[in-house]
Amino acid sequence: MTDYVEAYQGKGSHWAVGDAVRLAEKLRTEATVTDGVIRWNSNERVPPEDCVALAVHIGLPVDLDATNEARTKETSDFLADYRRREKTRVRSPEELAEMRAEFGRGAAVVNVLTGRKL
Repeated sequence: MTDYVEAYQGKGSHWAVGDAVRLAEKLRTEATVTDGVIRWNSNERVPPEDCVALAVHIGLPVDLDATNEARTKETSDFLADYRRREKTRVRSPEELAEMRAEFGRGAAVVNVLTGRKL
């Protein structure tokens, strides 16, 4: 995890400081806080924890507990939907060829999120 707060304070490489300054501007202009929960305008998702820490540091009215709760629910909902869709998904011949090329013919490839052998 990146420590954007430290970088924003000028600690770290020139690149890290610049990245933190750019992120702070994006948080101010491309995110919205509703009921204490910050979300990106582009996809309505809660930013990662390190980004939220910077939002708090720059004074945005973010409620950390509400934001973390929203992110946890978002992630749980996403994973449940992913697992549901993956149960019946059929791999294309191209995907299977890529797996054979990467892992070798006959290797057991397992989706770590579903436990399904591919």
